[in-house]
Amino acid sequence: MRILLTGSSGFVGRRLKAALTASGHEVVVLRRGGPAGDGVYVAPADHSEIMTTPDWPAGIDAVGHLAAANPERGTANAADIEALMAVNRDGTAALARRAAAEGVRRMVCVSTANVHAASSGPVSETSPIAPQSAYARSKHAGEVAFWEALAESSTSGCVLRPAPVFGVGGRGGIAALARLARTQLPLPLGGFSALRSLVAVDDLVRAIMLSLDGDEAAGETFLVAGDPPMSTAGIIAALRRGLGRSPRLIPVPPALARRLASLAGREAMVATLDTPFVVDAGHLRETLGWAPARTTHDALAALSAETPTNRTAEGRTD
Repeated sequence: MRILLTGSSGFVGRRLKAALTASGHEVVVLRRGGPAGDGVYVAPADHSEIMTTPDWPAGIDAVGHLAAANPERGTANAADIEALMAVNRDGTAALARRAAAEGVRRMVCVSTANVHAASSGPVSETSPIAPQSAYARSKHAGEVAFWEALAESSTSGCVLRPAPVFGVGGRGGIAALARLARTQLPLPLGGFSALRSLVAVDDLVRAIMLSLDGDEAAGETFLVAGDPPMSTAGIIAALRRGLGRSPRLIPVPPALARRLASLAGREAMVATLDTPFVVDAGHLRETLGWAPARTTHDALAALSAETPTNRTAEGRTD
């Protein structure tokens, strides 16, 4: 297939581009600005103008849409809902309209499992929508705009909602835990037992590839998560196992840890570590035959063992 890919320089996109190319697909990357060239489609900076750009690449069979505005948590940009909507809703809608106008067979839009409320669930695709952040709110609005743009066209859509994605070169909460795991210190996280779903980046890449190609993916929304869900204490233990170390966890009650964290302005971050969020990826498994390559325990341990620097991290899908 000839596939147009957005977000190709991001955490997931780099791996997806390499995997698609290795599988024999021809990848055209969408860039906003910069020089044009073989395998590069230069789109306008203003998302709405993509409908009138004359040089849409010929012969595109599918579009993989990974690009997103996803600022670091806790920053002012992370709360700028207008800016997030402009990219994650309006940009997605414009690209989907152009893909439909060009007769593209399939478009896959990568969203986030955090469009659902945190829950010990497990959360499924039919669970209530209750976005956990401004980013998640904009991604759900993007999903709605995506389906509206493809309605009554010959282009079939598919939406993927991954749990937090971990791997080398990402960012976020798992990055912080990985840095802690590499220290020799005992950690006061033994009481953090709430289970949270994660997905290894290579497993998400396989889910995207299956969704781009499989006829069964047409019109579907899939949650993507590894197995089993992990507690914060379990994540630390798995990361330290990969380093050949014991867990060295102290069972401090999470309520006490939250109070202590509030003194340093970190209460929200610590609260997240003990908030359950279990995702059921059964629909993806049953429909497309997808399965994680390894258990989450083993993937986290391997990640620690394979990472020579402090680049081990959690990544979002931008």
